[in-house]
Amino acid sequence: MASATDIARSDEAAEAASASPSAGGVRLWGLARRLWGTLGRRILFVNLLGLIALMLGVIAVHQPRVALMDMRVEGLKTSARLLAAAVAQYAENEEGRALDVQQAFRLVTALAPPVEVRVQLYDRQGRLGADTRDAGEIEAAVILGAPLEAPASQPVAAAHNLVDGLRTFFTGRGGHDGLPLYRETRPAAITSDQEVWDAMSFGRETEARRVNSRGELIISVAAPIRLAYSSIGAVVVSTDGGDIDTIFAGERASLWRMFLVAAAVSAGLSALLAATIAKPIEKLAEAAEAGAASSGRPLAEVRIPDYSRRGDEIGHLSQALQAMTAVLGRRMNAVESFAADVAHEIKNPLTSLRSAVETMPSARTDSQRERLLEVIRNDVGRLDRLVTDISNASRLDAELLREEQASFDVGALFDTVIDVTRRHWEARGLRMVRRLPEDGPLILRGVEGRLGQVLRNLVDNAVSFSPEGGTLTLRGWREPNGEIRISVEDQGPGVPEENLESVFQRFYSERPDSEDFGQHSGLGLAISRQIVEAHGGRIWAENLRPPEAEPDSPPQGARFQVALPG
Repeated sequence: MASATDIARSDEAAEAASASPSAGGVRLWGLARRLWGTLGRRILFVNLLGLIALMLGVIAVHQPRVALMDMRVEGLKTSARLLAAAVAQYAENEEGRALDVQQAFRLVTALAPPVEVRVQLYDRQGRLGADTRDAGEIEAAVILGAPLEAPASQPVAAAHNLVDGLRTFFTGRGGHDGLPLYRETRPAAITSDQEVWDAMSFGRETEARRVNSRGELIISVAAPIRLAYSSIGAVVVSTDGGDIDTIFAGERASLWRMFLVAAAVSAGLSALLAATIAKPIEKLAEAAEAGAASSGRPLAEVRIPDYSRRGDEIGHLSQALQAMTAVLGRRMNAVESFAADVAHEIKNPLTSLRSAVETMPSARTDSQRERLLEVIRNDVGRLDRLVTDISNASRLDAELLREEQASFDVGALFDTVIDVTRRHWEARGLRMVRRLPEDGPLILRGVEGRLGQVLRNLVDNAVSFSPEGGTLTLRGWREPNGEIRISVEDQGPGVPEENLESVFQRFYSERPDSEDFGQHSGLGLAISRQIVEAHGGRIWAENLRPPEAEPDSPPQGARFQVALPG
């Protein structure tokens, strides 16, 4: 027996185990399972996950930033080319060999506002001669150059890159790492912008991409001002620091708004789908749990929700559960009834056996003792037959499930049954007639041995009720609907009309007067029906009368008929 100290130590160990990292992982896993547990949550999560994957794919595959910048560059090139042509035509000085900056500036200020760009004019020496934006506007635009920051440590730089990447992903702003810093050129100062010199040197539009001190993109395009096949200056057209980033941000915001609307619609549809799928399944599960916890209550009282009108898988599941519950209820009732019947049938020979045993000491003569011993022997034999038949009947369903069905010839089955029962019917002087179609063999699919057992029971029953010298007829044929019929006919007294159905009940025994009591358990026809129904067929009894006979006239025999699917 554990002491209080041992119990305290075990409690401390349990607390330490629960506080360990592995216990924390178990708790997290349990929380995740609870969140993932219901079908409605899974539907919502899967739908949102698919939507998120689609959103990420659109952002990753669709690159409007590149296309937009390319379009912007082409627009700037066109503007620069037109401005350079206009300046070259109308802003040359009196000698016609140099740029008249004042005249050019007036022309540029007249043309620049419609294109909403900044325009700068440079002469042949690269000096800034005119700018559509004065110093005050330059300060307001925050495009002045700023000194570069000192390099950060690797972890700090990684964190900064991660934050910048997330900001770009969600807002569309930024993401211009690696571009040089934009620096202003003061009036009359010589520019250091390479695109100005390339444009005048090579005579074509040249672009450059930089960022200002805020990390905003600035695109500049320089176009040469050509006069008489030589460059007399350059026009530089550039964007504001935030206009392209604002367009990017608007495009990304549109995507996120679209995603939020789609997510709201998906959540609503998921809730609707969960209501039409998860809720009915939950009600079916609750009904099944109620049946499991019925504590002996009849299964007939368990109400399975009926969704058969839905016509989908849940409706099919509802029907299947209802059918299963009904079959289980019938099976449980049959088991209870079978147990009661077994107890009743065994009680009779046991009572007789007990009476004979108790009387044995009082027997005074050998003949009395011999009669009592004969009673004991008969009761023991009757008990043995009952136990054997009851055992066979209780195992029958399980054995039928294990046995495989195969196709066989009904004529060959008739021959086997006739040979097996020959000694029985020949001993009573009976004649056996076998009748089958003449157009070919009659093929039946099933467990041949079990169907042979049915036929032997029917033949034995017919032999018992047939008069000596009578005729037994085994008949087999195919109905127009493909169903195969097998019948066993005798010339006995028939079956009472009120007992045509009850003869198939367990332990029902209506035997001829010539037969000793207790020779049959009353399970033969019940087992036969069980076997036939396991094959998807049916069995019934009917009396034989001539066609012209009255309905209440005495029968001239009995017919037991079996119908099986072809």
